[in-house]
Amino acid sequence: MKTLILAAATLLIASTASSCKQCSVCTKTNEPEVRYCEKDYDSKTQYGLAVDVKESQGFNCKESI
Repeated sequence: MKTLILAAATLLIASTASSCKQCSVCTKTNEPEVRYCEKDYDSKTQYGLAVDVKESQGFNCKESI
């Protein structure tokens, strides 16, 4: 019984963690804050490129939840 509960808890935690998507918040002095989330893009590559473009424009981007 203990093993079954442990397995169910592990499965629940794993499924919750895998459904989280990465976001980045980009800030720059005298500019509005911009938030990019991976769920808004078709791929991680497109998401990463969008963040890279903002950083090349002088924004400081940090990962958030």
